[in-house]
Amino acid sequence: QAYNCLIHFYKRTLTRIMTEISMLPQEMIGKVFDYLSWPELGRAMMVCRSWREVGEQPARWREFQFVVTEKNFGDTDVIKKTLESERFSLVRHLILQVRLWRLEERIKSESDWLRQVRIMREIFRIVWRHPHTESMNILSFGDWYMDPEEMLVIPPKLKSLKVSKYNNLSEEQVQALFSGMKKQDALTDLEMIGQDFSEVDPDTLAVVNNFKYVNISDSYLNFDQIQAVFSLLAQKSKLKELTISARTFRHLDITGMNAVNLAVSVNKLQSLRLNCFTMTRDQLETVLRQVLLKSSLKKLVIGIPSDQYEEITEEVPEELMCEVWEKLDVFELDFDTVYIDY
Repeated sequence: QAYNCLIHFYKRTLTRIMTEISMLPQEMIGKVFDYLSWPELGRAMMVCRSWREVGEQPARWREFQFVVTEKNFGDTDVIKKTLESERFSLVRHLILQVRLWRLEERIKSESDWLRQVRIMREIFRIVWRHPHTESMNILSFGDWYMDPEEMLVIPPKLKSLKVSKYNNLSEEQVQALFSGMKKQDALTDLEMIGQDFSEVDPDTLAVVNNFKYVNISDSYLNFDQIQAVFSLLAQKSKLKELTISARTFRHLDITGMNAVNLAVSVNKLQSLRLNCFTMTRDQLETVLRQVLLKSSLKKLVIGIPSDQYEEITEEVPEELMCEVWEKLDVFELDFDTVYIDY
């Protein structure tokens, strides 16, 4: 009997407390909700209608990372309605992470495959056209599901685009992306790893100078493209940080670039990581001397081919390298090995 009385008292007390909390102004409840994690917020919204109304406010979910996986992609209408719902209408961060081998398990016939392609292409279209997207991370989606025609138009508010090496974009898709980037002025961060840029027009690829942070490492590039990027960098560029490395059977030879122009370009950056390129001793020394004369650099990492390291560095004055090391926050001359593509 005592136990039953205690339970009854607890229920009455809890009900009174919850009633009092629910009577708080929605603005105050909203401030409390600001401290909750996404799972906690979801559970709080199930307590009562008033809390759900506060939790559903689109601005509250703006920073939520909306992830499309093989588990939730099956119904295009569901994804479309979810992104257009009040809660997610203003969401800014989208991630595509579909484990393709899981999808292949579902394919039993050619009709299954055609249906799969149709659904995935529609999902990409829905996600790519979301009007409030500011960052998109394509971790794994399957390049054959990305329509180049869609990629010609970059989301208008997109500031950050990442495409991982698990997406082997076709020449047409890469061309479409860079063509679209030339027409969009909001993008600041670009990371495309392990892609083949070799057929992109050099002047089109040089559009990376419109961004602040660029990582196009482990990618297929050619001399004309590198020269176009650094030539424009020397003239007019917004670039602050650049990571660039060539993915070839041998190191990409940039010894034909003018040493002074290269030095001026490099020193307009704040951070540069340059790997898998063959350069001359004169180019390296000119870059380092420019660091001491006039430079915005804070971080400089250069990967020198291991078989050329001594030849390139041995005649560079040790005092020069010490002075550069003292001036920069980070200065490294790394050994680089040739990437072998089987």
